[in-house]
Amino acid sequence: MMHPSTLPPVSIVQLVILLFISVGNLCHANSPPSPLTSPIDVVIGVDGGTESIRACCFDANSGQILGQSHAVPYVTSHPHPGWAEQSPKDWYENLVGAVRGAVDSLPSSTYNIRAICCDTTCCSVVALSNDYTPLRPCLLWMDARSAKQAKQIMDVANEIASSTNSDILKAFPELRVNCNGEGPISAEWLLPKAMWIKEHEPHVYENAEIICEYQDYLNYRLTGKMVASGCNVAVRWHHDGWDSLEKNHGSHDDKNKGRPVKLYEALGMNDLAAKLPQRTLAMGDVIGTLTEHAASDLNLPKQTLVVQGGPDAFVGMIGLGTIRPGQLCLITGSSHLHCLITPQPTSAPGTWGAYRGAPLAHTCFAEGGQSSTGSLVRWVRDLVSGPVDDKVSYKVLDDEAAAIPPGSDGLVALETWQGSRTPHTDPLARGAFAGLTLAHSRAHVFRSILEAVCFGTRSCFDALEAAASQTSDMPKADEVVLAGGATNSPLWIQLHADITGRTFVLNENSDGPLLGCAVLASVGAGIHASVDDAVEKMIRRERKIEPREDVRKIYDRLYKELYLKLRPGVKQVFQAISEVRGGDASNEHSSKPFIISPSLLAADWSDMKGEVQKCIDANVPHLHVDIFDGVYLDSPHALTFGPQMLDAIRKRFATHPDLVLDVHLCVDRPARYATILAESGADRVIFMFEAMSLDKAIELAQTVTSLGMKCGVSVNPDTPVSEIYPLLETGLVDLVDILAVEPGFGGQEFNPVSEQKIKDLRQWRQEKLSKRGIDLQILVDGGINSKTINRVVEAVGRVVLINYGPDAGKLATVIDIVDQNKCLVDGPEEITGVKRQVISYRRIALTDITVNIQRSARAKTLKAAWKEGDTLAKWEGSQWAKKLAAKKTRAGLSDFDRFKVMVAKKQKSRIIAQKIKELKA
Repeated sequence: MMHPSTLPPVSIVQLVILLFISVGNLCHANSPPSPLTSPIDVVIGVDGGTESIRACCFDANSGQILGQSHAVPYVTSHPHPGWAEQSPKDWYENLVGAVRGAVDSLPSSTYNIRAICCDTTCCSVVALSNDYTPLRPCLLWMDARSAKQAKQIMDVANEIASSTNSDILKAFPELRVNCNGEGPISAEWLLPKAMWIKEHEPHVYENAEIICEYQDYLNYRLTGKMVASGCNVAVRWHHDGWDSLEKNHGSHDDKNKGRPVKLYEALGMNDLAAKLPQRTLAMGDVIGTLTEHAASDLNLPKQTLVVQGGPDAFVGMIGLGTIRPGQLCLITGSSHLHCLITPQPTSAPGTWGAYRGAPLAHTCFAEGGQSSTGSLVRWVRDLVSGPVDDKVSYKVLDDEAAAIPPGSDGLVALETWQGSRTPHTDPLARGAFAGLTLAHSRAHVFRSILEAVCFGTRSCFDALEAAASQTSDMPKADEVVLAGGATNSPLWIQLHADITGRTFVLNENSDGPLLGCAVLASVGAGIHASVDDAVEKMIRRERKIEPREDVRKIYDRLYKELYLKLRPGVKQVFQAISEVRGGDASNEHSSKPFIISPSLLAADWSDMKGEVQKCIDANVPHLHVDIFDGVYLDSPHALTFGPQMLDAIRKRFATHPDLVLDVHLCVDRPARYATILAESGADRVIFMFEAMSLDKAIELAQTVTSLGMKCGVSVNPDTPVSEIYPLLETGLVDLVDILAVEPGFGGQEFNPVSEQKIKDLRQWRQEKLSKRGIDLQILVDGGINSKTINRVVEAVGRVVLINYGPDAGKLATVIDIVDQNKCLVDGPEEITGVKRQVISYRRIALTDITVNIQRSARAKTLKAAWKEGDTLAKWEGSQWAKKLAAKKTRAGLSDFDRFKVMVAKKQKSRIIAQKIKELKA
C-alpha cells in the first residue's frame, strides 16, 4: 500500500475535497448527517384501534417522535343491534399502509430501524382455518351478541359449585377476576365469543384450527409465528398471566399450564384449549423477525425485530408510565379504560381483575371500563350536525357546553349506549336521558353526555380503590394520568377533574398506546435494560389539571342524588327493551321485520353516487348489487357493472360503516369472482344455485366465507327449494334469495309458486336449522308490491329483505307500502282498497319501466313521450314500437306491451286519485 505522500496529485485533491465536504456537513445542522455520523436507532409503534390502525416512528433512546404518525381507517359493520364486525384482511393491509406512511415521513437522516411492536383492540376474536385464513369476519371487542353465553358461564359455574357444596372460587378460581366470582362476565371476552361461534356457526368452529385475537393474527402475518400475548390471556381469556408464559412452563412443556381447563370441560368447550395459540409471550419479549413477505410489504429490513405487545389500553399504561403499585391511569378513545396497578391480584365486586402477570409479567392490575364514551360524544356531534360535509366542530360544541352551568340545567344522562362494563357489568344496559324539557338545547345535550361519562368514570375509580384497599394499605390515588382523545378537549379534561375530585396529569406525549409500543420495542431491541429504565428515559410529565373546589361540591351532590339513582331506576326498562331489540342472537331481527334492500340494477347509472346517497339519506343502506356478465343469461342486455363499481362505492362512502353491499352473481364460473369481490368491499356474495353442482356450490360457499364475507344462494322460480337443503345443512349459507320472478329483467308479476316455496323453506328452517343455532335469512326478490306483500308476509313470517330500486320516489312509496302492510299484519289499522290501489299505481308509475328499456338509448325517447303526453296510437305505428314488439322477453311480453300497460295504469291511477280528491272536497 502506498503512503499518502506518494499518491498521485489528483488523489490528494480528491481526498481534500471529501474531507472538506464532511466537515461542512458537520457545520450545517439542517444538512443530512455524513457517513461518519452514527445512525439513529428507531423503533416503530403500531396502534390497531377501533376505527383505524396507526403507526409512528420513535427515537429508541429518548422516546421523541420522528416524522409523523400515519393512520389508515377501516370499516366496522353492525349487521344487527349489538353486533360489531371487522375484516381481518383490512387489519394487515392497513398496517402496511400505516407503517409505510410513518417511515416515509422520517426527516432526512440515517436511521437504523431496530424493532416494531403492535397493540390492538381486545378482545377482538377471529377464527382461522388450517392455513390461518380467516373463516369469518372478526367479532369486534364491542360485539355483545354473546350475552347469553356470558350468562351461561356463570350459571354453569354456580350450578356446579352449588351441587358440590363448594365455593365458586374453589371450583373455578379463574372467575375471581370477574368481580371476585360474583360476575357477571362481559360478552366482550374470548370465552363467550368462542361459545357463540360454536353454537351458532358450528361449521366455522369445527373448521377453525386457531381461535385467537387481532393481536395474534397481526403478529402472525408479520413473523409467521402464532403466539398469544401474556397480557391478553390474563385480562380476557381467564388465564393466569404468569403461569401461562412459555418461559414458566416446565421441561414437559405443559401448554395448558395457567389455562382454565376445568371450566372449559364444564361448558362443553374441551376442544377450545387446542384451538388457542400454543405459545404465550409477555409484553416486551421478542417474537421473531419479519418474514420476507412482511419485510417486502412494509419495506423494512428482514432483521427488524417484532416485539410482543398487547391490548391497546394496557400497552397505553406502559406509555403513560403507569407501572408501579398505586398508580392510576385513564385511557380514552371510543371507550374509557381505568387501570390501577395493585400490590396483589386482589378482586372485589364492581371491578375486573386484579390480573396476575399483566400488564407486565411481574405486575398485577385491576380495571374498570366504560364501553361508549368517545364514540358517544361523536354520535351526539353527528346527531346535531347536518350532512356529512357539514359537521359541527367539537370546538363549537365545547364552547356552547361551557356556557351551560354544572348539571346541564337538570338534564342527566346515562352513558351506557353500548352496554355497561363496570362497576355494573350489564350487556343489556342502554343509554338514557332524564329531565329533558323544551328549554334544553343541543348545548345541554352535549354537556350532559360529557358529564355522564365523567360520572361513570368516578364510579369506576371508586370501585377499583375499594377493591384494592381490602388486602393492602394502598392510599387513594390523588393523581390520574390521562391519555387519548379526551385530551383534545380542555372542557372535558376539567370536567373529569371536577367530577372525580382528582388531579389529572398530562404527559408531554399523551398518546399512551403508540409510546407504550415504542417503550416495549426498545426493551426488546436491547436499547434499554428494562421497562422501568425505558419509562424513565422515554416518558416526561407536562402539566396538571386540578379540580375546582366549588364546582366539585356541586357535582358531588349531583353524582349521589341523580346519577347513582338513575341507573338502577331504568335497569328493568333496559331488560324489557332487550326483548324487543336484541343484543342476543335469539331476537336479532325482531326490531325491524322489514329491511328494504334497494337494487342498483334499477338505478340511474349516470349518477350512481347520487343514487347510493339517496338510499343512505332514506335510511336504507342495505344495497343489492346485481352483477350479470351477459353469458350465464345469454343476452346483451344482461351485462352490468363489475367489482370496480363496488370498490368505487365502498371508497366513496367509507364514512358510512352501516352501508351493506350484497352482491348477486348471475355469471358464468362465479368462483373466479370471490377474491376480487372481497377485495372490493362486498359484505355478502349471493350466487345462482343453478349455475353449478352441489359440490361446487359448497366449495364456493367455503371460499366466500373464508374471505370474510357472508354467503347467500338464489333459487329460480322453477327450482324446487328442497334441492338446496344439503347446501344449507352445512351452515355456510346465511341467506336464501327466493326469486319470485325470472332473473334478468323487470316488470314481471309475482310468481305464486314462490309463495309455497317460502313457506316450505320457513318450516324446514325451523325444524332443521333453528335447533342447531343456524340463522337463515329469507330474501324475497322481485314482484313485491302492495298487492303481494301481505301474501309474502304471511308466507315468510317476517320479510327479511325486499329488493327495490334506489330512486327517492320509489323508496318513499315502498316504505309507505311496508309501513301500511306492517299495520295490517301487526295492528288494527285498516287500509281501504282504494288507498292500496293508489299506492300500487303510484309505485307502478314510478318504477315499472323494464330494465331493458332503462339501459337502452330509447329510454330517453320513451320517457320523453310519457312526459309530453304523446298518444299511445302515435307510438303504436312508429318504428320504435315495431322494433320493441319484435324483441320478446323470456316471459313472452314485449317491452312495448309492458309500456302500454303502464300508460293504462298511470291513467287509472290519475282517475282514482281524482276520485279521492273529490271525496275529500
